[in-house]
Amino acid sequence: MEMPQLLESKNENAQNEKYIFRSSSGNNTCIFYATALDHRLDVVPWKKINLSFKLLNVDSKLVVTLLANHGFREVAADSNDYNLLWSNNHVKTEIISSLKPFQRVNHFPRSCELTRKDKLYKNIELMSHRNGIKHFSFVPETYIMPKDYNRFITNQYRHRGLWIVKPFDLSRGRGITIIDYPFNDVQQQCLKDNVVVAKYLDNPLLVNGYKWDLRLYVLVTSFNPLIIYLYEEGLVRFATVKYSCDRTQISNRRMHLCNYSVNKSNPSYIRNLDPNRENVGHKWSLSALLNHLRQECLIDTEALMTEIEDIVIKTIMSATAQMLPAINCFVPNNQNCFELYGFDILVDDKLKPWLLEVNLSPSLGIDSALDCRIKSSMICDLFTLIGIPVIDPTVFGSSISSSRTTERRPKSDVPRKRKASSVNNSLNGDEKRLLLHTIDQNRRSRGFIRIFPTSLTWKKYSSYLDDTNGVPRGSTIPPFYVKLIKNYNCLLNDQLFGENSSFYMDISRQNRYERSLRGSNGHFDDKNNKVDDSPDVTKLKDAIMKYLRNGFIFSNHQARQTFAMYLTYISATLKKCVLEKRYDDSSSSADLVLMFLVKASKNLSIPIQFEIPKSSLSTSQKSLKIFQLLDNFLIKYNYDTVMFASHGNQKNCIPHKLFNLFLSRARKEDIEEVISYSKRNCLSSAISPVIDKKKSFESKSSLKHKIYHVKIA
Repeated sequence: MEMPQLLESKNENAQNEKYIFRSSSGNNTCIFYATALDHRLDVVPWKKINLSFKLLNVDSKLVVTLLANHGFREVAADSNDYNLLWSNNHVKTEIISSLKPFQRVNHFPRSCELTRKDKLYKNIELMSHRNGIKHFSFVPETYIMPKDYNRFITNQYRHRGLWIVKPFDLSRGRGITIIDYPFNDVQQQCLKDNVVVAKYLDNPLLVNGYKWDLRLYVLVTSFNPLIIYLYEEGLVRFATVKYSCDRTQISNRRMHLCNYSVNKSNPSYIRNLDPNRENVGHKWSLSALLNHLRQECLIDTEALMTEIEDIVIKTIMSATAQMLPAINCFVPNNQNCFELYGFDILVDDKLKPWLLEVNLSPSLGIDSALDCRIKSSMICDLFTLIGIPVIDPTVFGSSISSSRTTERRPKSDVPRKRKASSVNNSLNGDEKRLLLHTIDQNRRSRGFIRIFPTSLTWKKYSSYLDDTNGVPRGSTIPPFYVKLIKNYNCLLNDQLFGENSSFYMDISRQNRYERSLRGSNGHFDDKNNKVDDSPDVTKLKDAIMKYLRNGFIFSNHQARQTFAMYLTYISATLKKCVLEKRYDDSSSSADLVLMFLVKASKNLSIPIQFEIPKSSLSTSQKSLKIFQLLDNFLIKYNYDTVMFASHGNQKNCIPHKLFNLFLSRARKEDIEEVISYSKRNCLSSAISPVIDKKKSFESKSSLKHKIYHVKIA
């Protein structure tokens, strides 16, 4: 009986090591994994603790699913017993001031200093006046209306070009217009509202003729000391109409704006349904873009990313002085608050990056498999980094006190931490805890890269901080208040980067921003278990068929993915008919698609309500309208697949790595052949009845049989 008990003890310790991080301060914190998005984890040791989260104005099912599948439970909006509070909007100061040491909330007080467009520009302008305009010239010439109306009208005669008008506090491209001199009456009136007017950057760097911008994820875990992380992977968003300088095209939002919400309704919008193909469609990964710019355009991507880091650090610094009084006043513990910002960056044809805006609570919605892969990994890395203590919020002070565990860190992490005893004995208790928290935080950083402070960035940017109090120079904070601020920035510098310190060393960051795409066919968080990407699609299809002949089946999740890919091919084929003006082919097909949508849309988790196109529309207009509805259906269907699909029958299913590789390379005829063959597996529960393999893909009867008689699992 001793041997089974010993094995059970070892297994339990292994689980603790995987899911629990033992910090230098002695508190256990949670480790999260993106693989939990697919299924609920039953072996997480946190099940022994009553961990919970609270949501305020949140519509992100990604956050809810990841937390729930890791064993967290959601509490009511009026409950104070939670470990994590997640809100899409600013959190009231009375809530923040009542936080317990183990609680975490995803906003700092007065984050509007960064996320409101008028305040953002005002703070950067203030920093530029005090530290040199040339060092803060990464924001286009901007005017805040209506205060600057007269100055703008006077100055715009000298710059008779395009201007972009943005409301102070709207997102997703809402309310944005582009105007040109001379202004008409309507434009004159909009300039008197609460908007910012910025010089339009009419020379963007194009990729394949399209304008694009970057969505980067920036995490701030503290403003005193200032600690900034940049996530190693971001998203590249493309416009859906090729760019032109023609002034008659300034009203074409899909040419000039890259926001997904603006471009998603364009029939030509291409969604990336394969997370392993990062440079397909109108949304790429940051790595894919950097590889393209370096290999195809011979651009120095390392210099470009260094400039982007420069923008991020200076932008955060510009708002620090305005935020510190509220933070010191209302945040009871240095670990309580953190903030994830969405930085939007545009690069011009001279390779100069420009800051467009900073977003509060950047979108975590999923419209593609690439979205899902990047955002789920980013959120899990964020939850791990902030260090959610394994403490029952209903019984403050209880925690898992089992054997000491350490985090299983990726190879690219920083060197091993030194023992707590190596901390300078001259530091007081609070200073020692702050130092150890900072070191532990960096050890948990995973995909987040600390860009400030590092030994290099401290030397470069410390000149912007006051030597005495650590606040940005020239701050408007009252002198009596400045005296109350402890200079923790210099403390970290001395301990982390001083002559006698070996806590932290700078590591190369470019190889993390710019992964080789040759190695990107595996799972995002499964880097040590890659799939061989050498077989061609025929060999992959033969392997799938062999598994099916041997009694293996598709899981429900695999079946839905296959059907989604199949519908994507149908959509692409029919769109091509419209674009090539083969209306006879597209019209009959569009009718079949419409019949399918009427039936299938009712089986989604949230049924789609749509209007049948009017008979008065032309054939081309009707076809485009129907194909747009099909695209909207695909978004919902893919979202349901990611968030709610059942993953049962795993023991007898097609190996997921083989399946994912096949799906990433399969042609429409390969998809049809596999569907036709799989009459006895779970695919028939997702698509019923199974398609007759004797009927060709192109025939109208086959298309009707495939589409109209579909039943969503």
